[in-house]
Amino acid sequence: MESPAHHLPARLRHLIGTTAILTASVLILAACSSSSPAPSATKPDNGTQLTMWVRQANGPVAQSLVKAYNATHKNQVKLTTVPDAGFQTKIGAAAGSSGLPDILASDVVYSPNYVKQGLYQDLTTEVKALPFYSNLSHAHTDASSLNGKIYGVPFVVDSSLIMYNKDLFAKAGLDPAQGPKSFADIYNDAKAIRDKVGGDTYGFYFPGNCSGCDAYSMLPYLAAAGEPLFKNDGKTAQVDTASMKATLDLYKKLYDQGIVPASAKSDDGTNWTTLFNAGKIGILPIGNFNFGTAEKGKINYGEAGLPAPDGSATSGFIGGDVVGITKNSTHKAQAFDFLTWVLGSDAQVNVLAKAGDLPSRVDLANNKYSSTNPAIVAAIKGEATGYTPSSTAYGALVNDATGPWLKLLRDYIFSGDSNAISTAQKSFQDGLNQAQ
Repeated sequence: MESPAHHLPARLRHLIGTTAILTASVLILAACSSSSPAPSATKPDNGTQLTMWVRQANGPVAQSLVKAYNATHKNQVKLTTVPDAGFQTKIGAAAGSSGLPDILASDVVYSPNYVKQGLYQDLTTEVKALPFYSNLSHAHTDASSLNGKIYGVPFVVDSSLIMYNKDLFAKAGLDPAQGPKSFADIYNDAKAIRDKVGGDTYGFYFPGNCSGCDAYSMLPYLAAAGEPLFKNDGKTAQVDTASMKATLDLYKKLYDQGIVPASAKSDDGTNWTTLFNAGKIGILPIGNFNFGTAEKGKINYGEAGLPAPDGSATSGFIGGDVVGITKNSTHKAQAFDFLTWVLGSDAQVNVLAKAGDLPSRVDLANNKYSSTNPAIVAAIKGEATGYTPSSTAYGALVNDATGPWLKLLRDYIFSGDSNAISTAQKSFQDGLNQAQ
């Protein structure tokens, strides 16, 4: 029987989905030569045939970009869409046989693995020379950097944030023009909705059994507080922190007091957006990918950044894909011509923004398409303070449903284990040490 998750948007399914298996790929990649091939002629648009791979979750976006590029350039990009489940294995095998494409787009959270293993060519000089370099989504370039060198740029960008139901805010006597700005606001606003609207309407929701969903929607709280989950190039874990305790305390209080429906405890992400899009949830930490579905359901929603506990700053998990030029490519100049075009205003506005996707440049937030929706503009501007956790052990520690991240959440929030944070700190650091 087909899982209900298959009916969800591709990007949401990826957050819900199982862990990508990296071990085999890493073993293969470690045996590969890290030498770069000799470059081809440096004329950027000279009719070169380029190859590109992208994971299936972002295949439609990639197809739109490639189609537009091919229609306006002598160079031609041949795109291959790879099923998400087999992506890591295919990359590992191709790296081992020098069969990588010219251009490789990959999930941003796994880009540190590819960079560490030498799959991508150094693009530092080229990227920093771009006139709009300072306006790029720095979370993506940071995640695909090592030792001060840049190996990838943003390709597809999405961001986690808070969506809130303006109509429920009004019914609860709250200001519908003002989303929550701190943990106190989240609790008070959510409680008011539960108390004053009641019935089958709740103030807050999170999928309590979905590791990827909760990382996407909770880790920005820590980043906004200046205590991101990983530091020191992903070698050091910061789990046992004041911001982590405040986050888990907030979620535990919301759940224990019935402000969150009991069904959240077992939700593996399949119903992450269901109740909000039915008008039954006041506040939902989610991603911009839910905007369109909410609009179809006639939900009058607002957007807010994911705040530090005290409201002093906001952040968002900048997800999506990075793209780089692989070590096997002999067409660096031509491949970078494609990357430059993708990051240019024409592609960012007339392909991405026109389709409702987020441009990866904050200077394009108020473009003619995005400006029709203040929530989209705010999401694009939020990229300036966005965060992407960078660690080669991210998959095993965070995305894996059997890893220490989900165990921490469930032990603390649902089982009341006061030692869960210190236990998780040790598990995370042990995992990082093993990954070095």
